[in-house]
Amino acid sequence: MYHSKPLTKDNWDDFEKLFQKHKGVRGGCWCTFHQLPSSDYIKMSRQDRKYYHRKRVEEHIATGLILYEDQNPIGWCQFGRGDIFEQLNRNRAYKKLDKEKQMTPDWRITCIFIDKDYRRIGLSSVILSKTLEMIRDLGGGIVEAFPFDLESSDKPNYNGSVPMFEREGFEKVARLGKNIQLMRKNIEK
Repeated sequence: MYHSKPLTKDNWDDFEKLFQKHKGVRGGCWCTFHQLPSSDYIKMSRQDRKYYHRKRVEEHIATGLILYEDQNPIGWCQFGRGDIFEQLNRNRAYKKLDKEKQMTPDWRITCIFIDKDYRRIGLSSVILSKTLEMIRDLGGGIVEAFPFDLESSDKPNYNGSVPMFEREGFEKVARLGKNIQLMRKNIEK
C-alpha cells in the first residue's frame, strides 16, 4: 500500500507536488531551513528556497525520502549527511554542549511531513522507519534527530515526536533550547 523512494532529480516533480499543495510547507520553507545559515534563509523568497533545494538535489547534496500511496506522494522525511545542515552546525545551544556531546554525526534527520489528508494514522512512524532502513543501506552510523518535546499540540510537528524516535531506539542526549530534544542512534550495517 505505502512505499517510498529517495528524492532525486528524477522524482523532483513528486516532491514539488506534495509541497506545492501545502504552499511550500511551514511558511514556504521547501525544506531548506536547516540547510542554510539563518541570514541567508531569511533573505530568500519561497521561490528562491524551492530553487535552492532543487539545485542541491540535482547536485546530490540534499536528499530525503518521499512516501507514496500508490503513485501519489503523501509524505516526506528529510535526512542527509551531518555536515550539510548549516543551521544545525551553527546552532548556539548545540555548540554549548560539553565536548563529549558535540559531534558531526554521520546522518541527521531534520523534517518529517505528512500530507494534511493523511495525518493521524501513523504515517510519520512509517516514513521514519523507512528512512532508518535507507540510512542502514547507505552504510549506517550515528544519526541525530531534533524532535520537539511538547506535551501536546494541535499543530503539525515537522520534526517528529520524542516518543516516536524513542520507539525506533533513539536516546535523549540534551535539550537544545526550550522545546527541542537532541536524540541519537547508532545504526550498524
